Amino acid sequence: MKKIYTLLAAVCVGSVAFGQTVFQSNLSSWSGTMPSDFTGSTTSIAVSNVVDVPAIMYGDSAAQLINTGTAHKRFSTMDVTVTPSETYEIQMWVKADTGDIRTNYYDVTNGAYGTYNPYIQLMPVSGGNLVMISQQVTMPATCSSAQFILSLRNTDGINDIILDSVHIAVSTPVAPSIKSIYEIQYTTAPSGDSPEVGNVVTTKGVVTGIMQFGAAKHTFFIQDSALAWNGLYVYHTNDSTLLRGDSVEVTGTVTEFNGVTELTSVSNITVLNSGNALPTPVNNTTLNGNMEEWEGVLIKVANAQCTSNTPGFGMWELNDGSGVLLADDDIFPYATTAVVGTNYDVTGIGHYSFSAYKILPRDINDIVVSTVGITERTQENVTVYPNPANDVINFNLAVNNATINIVDITGKTLKSVNTITNMTRVDVSDLANGVYFYTIATQGETMLTDRFIIAK
Repeated sequence: MKKIYTLLAAVCVGSVAFGQTVFQSNLSSWSGTMPSDFTGSTTSIAVSNVVDVPAIMYGDSAAQLINTGTAHKRFSTMDVTVTPSETYEIQMWVKADTGDIRTNYYDVTNGAYGTYNPYIQLMPVSGGNLVMISQQVTMPATCSSAQFILSLRNTDGINDIILDSVHIAVSTPVAPSIKSIYEIQYTTAPSGDSPEVGNVVTTKGVVTGIMQFGAAKHTFFIQDSALAWNGLYVYHTNDSTLLRGDSVEVTGTVTEFNGVTELTSVSNITVLNSGNALPTPVNNTTLNGNMEEWEGVLIKVANAQCTSNTPGFGMWELNDGSGVLLADDDIFPYATTAVVGTNYDVTGIGHYSFSAYKILPRDINDIVVSTVGITERTQENVTVYPNPANDVINFNLAVNNATINIVDITGKTLKSVNTITNMTRVDVSDLANGVYFYTIATQGETMLTDRFIIAK
């Protein structure tokens, strides 16, 4: 992270062209216990945690900003008139031994927050000296009034963050360089950092998965071939139209956030065409899935046993005998459905978060109970009909005392039936037309999972 922001500061001082200044403050004008130009409505830092201290270089005063917690607090400007779709450079002169700071904007016109830039870790950048750091934000196409936000956390409670001056002006964005995903991802650095970190790039790939939160689709993954180092995580939170199979051209800044290579501060997404075949998942062992080169790449592990479904935070463990690989619910939740002791074939996107490598299955189709270890006799003695079903679906089993679960494509269990004979009818008349899945388990161990269709 040190090289990212040292480079960023140098670039901002020496080569970024600036236009109209829209905000400037040396923190010397105070209204009571707050700087008069930093009392925007989105400010959330406590008044008692903003302290008037002597200026280091500019004006008469500076602001000591205190937030020793891990959750961020906002220090926001008053409303500022801005130009729709314009990019602004936020320059901050700060001194700190600890703490993290990042920037964002609040769209006053539409009442919505933008996307936060990555945190700048101030210890390696400042080290107790006054330095200039900067980040860029781009206004939405319909925004004419905004508050610029400084977001901070993890100060030391002693010196904290001293903010000496802020300057915000129209900037001329750095021209992007054309890079393949491989050129962005491939590295020999022990840290795993991209060689393009801090650079603005344009790259292409096919959308392979989308993380969805609420009604809006947020971050997504792109990939350009079925090889290592050929997948990328794109952090872009205000797009709701992308679909798997879209071929896209994306422009943004390469960053390393908590160990994962990302494309952030996205300024352009162009859908070139849609409906493309996705890259073939690369066969992997669970141990090998814990490798940097599979970040953002579709991978598959086969005949991997679920060794735990309770690591927490929606995760479950897979182990094919080579080592543990975590499966996570960032795209599709399954931990509560996964059966400990059952072997699965799992397809998903390689990812890294919270200090662990993971595989991210995208829907129920990515999770299949492995047929390895299930005897032909067991498979032959399970009959399920009709398929497609209308009002009922029949299960003819070779055993009694089984549990039949009906699951939708999101992984939600809709019905659970305990059998007492080998013939069981399950009423599905209340279910809408579509694709569903059934799981048959005996003594807590899944013996068969398959899909069926309801067509009325």
